[in-house]
Amino acid sequence: MSARRYAVVWTEVALRDVESIAGYLVSDASGRVESIVERSIARGESLDTVPERGRTPPELRTINDRTWREVQEPPWRVLYRISGRTVEIHGVLDSRRSLEDILMERLLQL
Repeated sequence: MSARRYAVVWTEVALRDVESIAGYLVSDASGRVESIVERSIARGESLDTVPERGRTPPELRTINDRTWREVQEPPWRVLYRISGRTVEIHGVLDSRRSLEDILMERLLQL
């Protein structure tokens, strides 16, 4: 029996995150950029089966929001929501930074 598949959709914001990660890593780890980016994308794409395996981000547990989930590809965290049979990836974030700080920066850029 094959696993039921979900559609994985990357938002524009998540795609920009991946591009930003690649740009940031070029100066520090130019030989590994492709591998790191590919692993992060593969982690997100792997959510097409059993997307519930991700955890609720710890920052959101305190406010009882269990609609968001994340999987990790250290040091990155892939932030997503499940909507029906679709997994919507909303961000690829640096796990060494506070989620609150990242979200505040994004709000200020609007």
